Amino acid sequence: MNETERILEIDRSRIEAMVAADEEALECFFTADLTYAHTNGVLDTKATLIDKIRTGAYDYAGIETDEILVKTIGDEIGVLTGTAVLAVRTSTGKTVEVPIRFTSVYVHDDARWKMTAWQSTRTE
Repeated sequence: MNETERILEIDRSRIEAMVAADEEALECFFTADLTYAHTNGVLDTKATLIDKIRTGAYDYAGIETDEILVKTIGDEIGVLTGTAVLAVRTSTGKTVEVPIRFTSVYVHDDARWKMTAWQSTRTE
C-alpha cells in the first residue's frame, strides 16, 4: 500500500468514526492543534469538534465523498481535495443533505497520518 492509499484509508476510517460518534477513535485521527473550518464559518479545535460530535451538536447520519485527489508533499504532508455530501440530523430529527467541496491536510504525527486542517464550502 502506498502513502496515497494509506491516507485515503485513514480518511475513510475518520468518516466512519464521525458518523458513529466514536469519541475514542476520533482522538486518534486528529492532531492536537487541529483547525476544522465548517461551511458556516464556525472554527473548531480538536477538543471542540469531538465534544460537539459526542454531544450530538454535530450529528452526522452519513458522509459520502467523491472526486478525492491526494497530493503528497514529501513524506510528511498529504493534501486531500474533493466533494462530499454530508447527511446531517437537525435538532428536530430531520436529516438534511449538505453538498460541499473540501480541502483537508494530513501530516505524519506519532508515526501515522492525522488530519491537522479542514476547510469546506457549500456547493449549493
